[in-house]
Amino acid sequence: MGYTNEKLEAIAAKLKNMPVIEKKKQEHSKQDAVKLLSKEIALLQKRGYTLDQIAETLRGEGLDITTPTLKSYLQRIKAGKNKDSKTAHKTESKKTVTPVNKQAAETGQQSKESEAFFTPKPDSDDI
Repeated sequence: MGYTNEKLEAIAAKLKNMPVIEKKKQEHSKQDAVKLLSKEIALLQKRGYTLDQIAETLRGEGLDITTPTLKSYLQRIKAGKNKDSKTAHKTESKKTVTPVNKQAAETGQQSKESEAFFTPKPDSDDI
């Protein structure tokens, strides 16, 4: 079954006139909340605030969290960032070997010139 231009225009007009649906407020877990607030928490710590004081302030704002839980979440966030930076560093340090001539690059083959790209050194007893 085909659709006429008139029918498609009528559908398009109905779609354009549909009311906007308001997005529901996104709910976050305590851990997500701490992750989102972690920069501000770190700044407070640099200014001399203790985790007890920060947790108390968060509780006063409606985020029901204990000091040990806050400390645990912050450690997880820090560990995740360290893991991400180590992974990024490993990725950056990988090198690729490219063919020496253009024809080899286009055909996906290596030329004889690029077969050996390093000179092996003799073994040694030193570690």
